Amino acid sequence: MEQKDRGGFFLCVLWNAILYFLWTIPAWILLVLHFTIGLPLVWFWAALGAWVLLIVLRTLLVMFARYGSAHRIPVPENKNPYSVKVRDPYAEARER
Repeated sequence: MEQKDRGGFFLCVLWNAILYFLWTIPAWILLVLHFTIGLPLVWFWAALGAWVLLIVLRTLLVMFARYGSAHRIPVPENKNPYSVKVRDPYAEARER
């Protein structure tokens, strides 16, 4: 399947944001501190922005790794006349 058939980049970012939602706890603590002791609100937005940046970078890293593993190395032909001809078990998967 192509990557576009599964939803693409934004669906992966949304899924990672759902999986790593607990990482926003420091930002919510900073928001509570804003309302209780008057901490500047910019710290809340900075922590939330760092979380979003981390999610996007993790998604890009995984998609890059997936792209790199999609290239197959061709199997060289066996030219040894004395060796037994062995059927390649992955030949059918490589043709797709």
